[in-house]
Amino acid sequence: MNARLSSFLSRTEFWVVALGLAAFLVLHWILRGAPLGQSAEEEADEAPAPGYRDRVVAAVVLGLLLVLAGAYVAVTRSVPWSLPPFALGFGIVMTLIAINQRHRHASPVLRRTVELSHAALTATLVAGVLIVINVLAFRHGGRPLDLTRERSFTLESLSLNQVRSLDRPVTFTVLFGGGPLAGAERARVAELLELYRAANPRMIRVESINPFTELEKTEALARRVPDIPIPPDGGILIDYGEGETVQHALVRNRDLFAMPRPNGASTDFNSTFRGEDAVTAALIGLREEKKPKVAFSTGHGEPSVNDQDYRRPGIATWKTRLGAIGAEVVELSLLSQDVPGDTALLVIVAPKTPFKPDEIARLRSFSDRGGPILALVGSAERSGLGDFLRSYDVEIGGGSLVDPLLNYQGSPKLVFVPIRGPLHHPIIDPLVARAVLVPNAAPLQILSGGSGTPTKPSLVATPILRSGSDSWAETERNVERTVGKDQPGPLTIGVAVADRPKPGEVKEGTPRLVLVSSDSMADNVLLQIEPTNLDFLMNAVGWLRSRPEQSGIRPKEHQALMLAADPILRFRLIMVPTVIAILLILGLGATTYAARRE
Repeated sequence: MNARLSSFLSRTEFWVVALGLAAFLVLHWILRGAPLGQSAEEEADEAPAPGYRDRVVAAVVLGLLLVLAGAYVAVTRSVPWSLPPFALGFGIVMTLIAINQRHRHASPVLRRTVELSHAALTATLVAGVLIVINVLAFRHGGRPLDLTRERSFTLESLSLNQVRSLDRPVTFTVLFGGGPLAGAERARVAELLELYRAANPRMIRVESINPFTELEKTEALARRVPDIPIPPDGGILIDYGEGETVQHALVRNRDLFAMPRPNGASTDFNSTFRGEDAVTAALIGLREEKKPKVAFSTGHGEPSVNDQDYRRPGIATWKTRLGAIGAEVVELSLLSQDVPGDTALLVIVAPKTPFKPDEIARLRSFSDRGGPILALVGSAERSGLGDFLRSYDVEIGGGSLVDPLLNYQGSPKLVFVPIRGPLHHPIIDPLVARAVLVPNAAPLQILSGGSGTPTKPSLVATPILRSGSDSWAETERNVERTVGKDQPGPLTIGVAVADRPKPGEVKEGTPRLVLVSSDSMADNVLLQIEPTNLDFLMNAVGWLRSRPEQSGIRPKEHQALMLAADPILRFRLIMVPTVIAILLILGLGATTYAARRE
């Protein structure tokens, strides 16, 4: 019984009718001069009878409410369905105004009713025209103009290509979360999904379910998708296809929004919305006919792909993101087996002990057959991969990157590496004007040096990450730079290697290797501090797999500035305009009174 009552009370129609009834009673009271059921004040003998006046007031109020109902129908349903209540409401009110104009001098009630009806008709006519024009423009006027600095209401080309090429219907179901934060996030999610629907309305449908009030819908959803639990903080359920072949994916609210973080001063906050990236990645994952296998090497103290504890080294956040684009993440020990033939990408992250000769041989075998490798290696001596990396025309140098200016919270070895114009590559081009956070990075050297005869004519090594000009590679544990010993910046710490195109070919060669000399840049805590790290890694994965559509989408960032003012200044900012406004009103009133007396 309680569930049915709660479901009934949550219906929009119930509250619309209740508000309409309340508005009728209030307006009737105001115009009549007394509440319904009580007698109104007596009027002059030449005024119409009280019963006539009551009927006129009730009819006028009903007509005005019909006009409001027409506006509601135009917004919620369609413009044609709104025309009958609009026409009926205007007809009733205008007819009663014309009939009762002659009584406006004899009856205060009818005079009040006629004057208010005139004002209400004018206001509702203007508002109704504006509503109809906006509804028509929104539904049939094409894509809206996006004048925001963050391009908040524009989908990236990657998302548009995915949506417009859909071959199966897609249903987005917004699952409401609990709490005030989830309520504030819901509007942003609805705006994003409306952009997807507008890009392909024939194939995309958007629905919503409130698990806290719409219990019947929630139970039906749980029976239909038993393997996906409803998140308490809310999210988006994506249905790709129909019938028995339908596939499901869930994007949680916590994957859509990054926590606001201070940007220097305490009054400057950046909020980040990653919704488009997460939703498009989920769509790509659902559309993958065969899940690509991404293998992470193990057996050398590498961080766990399953550990989500930020207090320990782990890369579960990266694994979750790979799973969102449809990848199958596996762990691989090269000590006991070769790299499987169906491996789409081999990833080496932060090995603590050297690879053995048998493992190096298996790596070379995978590389020789064109397998791409992504390596986050900070020390060639510790990993034992020096000779293997030199076969890609790259060498890891000595020292540790230090930057006294571009760093995180004053730690010189937690260096921010800006992504800027001089370097161009498909991995970093979408991330221009951002920065990755690289702890304990080592300098990289491209052996061919970009001039003369290349040491590996079949390969092209391209720098993709380069530190700031104030950085250097520290060779000794000291605070100051040692001239003559420490290598000065800018220093290359990220390199992408591809096959050299054949003479006459325009397209770039097949991707072979991405090497970054910071072994902990993919740790969970680093990805939380600097989300650009995850975008960079995903772009690298997409480039190595020759799947640029699986690269990351830049999140929508909004910078909010708060006024820093002491209590006295805040009091003045509030009181001075208030007092001036009051004095101005009193002065205008006194002036008007004096002018009218004269």
